[in-house]
Amino acid sequence: MSTSKGPLVLASASPRRLELLRQVGITPDHVDPADIDETPGRDETPRRLALRLAQEKTAVVAARRPGAFVLGADTLVAVGR
Repeated sequence: MSTSKGPLVLASASPRRLELLRQVGITPDHVDPADIDETPGRDETPRRLALRLAQEKTAVVAARRPGAFVLGADTLVAVGR
């Protein structure tokens, strides 16, 4: 599904994320997982952690694929804080 900005690249190894995209009619041109440290920071809330991880994954893959539209995401399950 190339866009006017270049190919669509999913920065995730998650089969579930790929399936969710396909369910809404989006098929990335490439799947290119980012290998990043996913250790939570001290006092980092789940929401902030998910946002940071998604941004880091996107940045790593975007550096490898100039001109591509890169989609990065992360999901966490948290109980309490």
